[in-house]
Amino acid sequence: MWEGVEREAGVYDMAYLDKIEDLINKMGEAGIYTLVDAHQDVFARTMCGEGIPDFYAMEVIGEHPSCINPIADKLLKRFYEKEGICADMNDLNYRVDENGDFLIEDCL
Repeated sequence: MWEGVEREAGVYDMAYLDKIEDLINKMGEAGIYTLVDAHQDVFARTMCGEGIPDFYAMEVIGEHPSCINPIADKLLKRFYEKEGICADMNDLNYRVDENGDFLIEDCL
C-alpha cells in the first residue's frame, strides 16, 4: 500500500518494497501469478480507510473540510443536519492512535 511505501513525503521504505518483491518472487516460484494493485480503500487512515498517506490526504482535505464545497455546505446545512449526512468524523467518538488516526477496530 502507498502509505506503507511512503511514510514521509518523498521518503520511500525500500525494506518494505524488498519484502513485497520477495513475496512476489516466492509466489512466482510456486507458479502463482501476481497482480500488484496499489489501490486505496476509503481514501486514507485519517478517514477510517487505507491507502493514501495521511500527509497527502490532509493536503487534499485541508483543516476545514467541506462536504460539497463551502458555499453549498452553507446553503445545505439544514438539509445535511436533517438527513444526517456530512457529519464530522470526530462526532463519532472513535478512539485515535498516536498519529491521530481513528482506530481500525472502531472504524469497522
